Amino acid sequence: MGHVAPSKTVPEELANQQHVSIEPAAISTPIVPTTPDNTPQPAMTDANSPQISEAQQPEVTSFEHSEPAAPPAKADNDSEPQSTERNAGRGAEGNEDPYASLDSDTELAIDITNPSDFPVIRIQEVEAHYQPSTKITNMLCHKTPSGPITRVTADVKDGSVDHLIIDDPHIINALGLTAPAFDTIYSDPADYTALLRLRETFVLNVLPGHRPEDPKEYIVAELVSARHPYLYWLDERKSADPTIPPYAAEAKAIARKTRRRWSDVWLEIEEVWDYEQGENGKWYRENRQMYLGEDPTYPEGAVWVPRSMFV
Repeated sequence: MGHVAPSKTVPEELANQQHVSIEPAAISTPIVPTTPDNTPQPAMTDANSPQISEAQQPEVTSFEHSEPAAPPAKADNDSEPQSTERNAGRGAEGNEDPYASLDSDTELAIDITNPSDFPVIRIQEVEAHYQPSTKITNMLCHKTPSGPITRVTADVKDGSVDHLIIDDPHIINALGLTAPAFDTIYSDPADYTALLRLRETFVLNVLPGHRPEDPKEYIVAELVSARHPYLYWLDERKSADPTIPPYAAEAKAIARKTRRRWSDVWLEIEEVWDYEQGENGKWYRENRQMYLGEDPTYPEGAVWVPRSMFV
């Protein structure tokens, strides 16, 4: 006998959101009668032809989580990190913002056409298999006619929350939600991976006043970037420049703290350690802010207390 989920009441502030839908103008297209003289040969082929059957076979692809590649090595003559802006000119030739002609105070909520392409595997509770069935649906971007997207909202199915909000411009831009394609997320993981930080993951911060323990509560959370485990490891060592390699026991302690699988944490810590100790280590060390999101400092004389290697 199936389990019937308790009904949830949508908060009034969400229920009253105005959804402005902009429909494109209809285009009148003349109809030309089909004759043997104006019909291409492939269109006149027998429908039962093997050639047609093969051509109509759909291409089956699978979405795989693509981990971010390490940032490129900085050349000697580079004074600034290279820009990773890849979507400034996306769209058809001569595309302009279709909403720019509206009143500047108009608040738009535009449907995102491909919410299933959101990289849900990068949410830590999904990655760690706490909520493996989580799906993102009914995604909207919010903007003024002539301005950038200021917020993205989405409904969540089979997850720990019911609704999520994205306010971070870094995440919004990395997803590809910029002019002129405000309504389309990058479908190729390589595109958003290039704009996210090294192995960047997300966490869901439940908004104040919401009670996740109540099954009837409509839970809203903000999706934000998670802190890289290497930064937790630097906190553990109390040093911005450790000289002793990481221990597995440290990764296990950080995994317990962040509720992640320790194998993922260990992989990410070791990866950054290898980068910073490698051929281009100086560049990686000087650009932590760019590829880790933070470059922590620690007081002089801080003492590291080693953990047991067998924890």
